[in-house]
Amino acid sequence: MVSDDVIHLYELDASAIGGGIYRFTSSAFEEAPVSFGGNVYAPTPIETDGWEMSSQGTMPRPTLKVANVSGVLSAVVNEFGDLVGATFRRIRTFRRFLDGMEDADPDAHFPIDVYRIEQKTNQNRVYIEWTLAAAIDQQGRKLPGRQVIQSACTHTYRRFDPETGAFDYSRATCPYAGSACFDAKGDAVSASEDRCSKLLQSGCVRRFGHGDLPTRAFPGIGRANT
Repeated sequence: MVSDDVIHLYELDASAIGGGIYRFTSSAFEEAPVSFGGNVYAPTPIETDGWEMSSQGTMPRPTLKVANVSGVLSAVVNEFGDLVGATFRRIRTFRRFLDGMEDADPDAHFPIDVYRIEQKTNQNRVYIEWTLAAAIDQQGRKLPGRQVIQSACTHTYRRFDPETGAFDYSRATCPYAGSACFDAKGDAVSASEDRCSKLLQSGCVRRFGHGDLPTRAFPGIGRANT
């Protein structure tokens, strides 16, 4: 193990869709978490492929495969819609720049690759696999940018922070700030278990009552057959 080893660090940022930020390292040398820039990255079996730029100039569409033996990642995937729309970052640096090393420097790294989770392609007891798309790759984007969904609200709901014991509203777009908490079934729960179902009755009505609701769903639309 030498100081010139290139260390690959990964961040799966689901905060924009109501989740947290999950950090991993896939270095074969690591038996314990490593720290870079004050952030801790846990050793996790990860495989990524397809980062190379095409000779035709098209943006790469890498694949990401993460071990799912513990089942923890499955719970996150199931709660936050397969993590579609979450941001994935690949950070590469030399071992000597990690926190605690003599040359520690959080600004010393290769250009950071920023992608978004585009599609979950496989999930089983062993691993979960996704296809990524570059954050600046807008191929196939449809207008209008806001998706019209009949039953599911697209608001970003508040997130309970166990470290502070309070709700984090920094990325929330849903205006609910009440003390009453409910789970995805609409049952009353503690603050740490507060989850919105994104549905009208078990989500919106339980929190705001009847009347004008701030949902971003479109319950009045019908399916068009073409």
